[in-house]
Amino acid sequence: MGGQQLLGSNDRGDNNEGAKCDICVANTDSGMLQSIFNSIKEFQTKTRIESRRARVATKRLQGSVRKVAKSCTEIEAKLCTMEERIVAVEEEVDTLKQQNATQESQMTDVMWKLEDLENRQRRNNLRFLGM
Repeated sequence: MGGQQLLGSNDRGDNNEGAKCDICVANTDSGMLQSIFNSIKEFQTKTRIESRRARVATKRLQGSVRKVAKSCTEIEAKLCTMEERIVAVEEEVDTLKQQNATQESQMTDVMWKLEDLENRQRRNNLRFLGM
């Protein structure tokens, strides 16, 4: 075979079944390499697409996280304001309770005095001395 060396043949030249020439092997290897190369390119393309999708999803998530963080900050500020107002209301309630207790005590005293005055008025204010 002129210029083409057979692979897989023995020195005696018999049993050429399964023997392939260098060009055939090169063509087969080239086809396999091309297939592998195409697979790698396809994988790279898919990887780039997935990477872009992941970046977009990450940006969306970051935006959502920022919104949640902002909401938390606003809620925290409102909560602090409410706590301050609650403390002020509790102090006012305590003051009002004390005032109420004082007024109840004064009212009880006034009631006793009124009852005493009414009783004195009914007695006709007569005093018998030296009897």
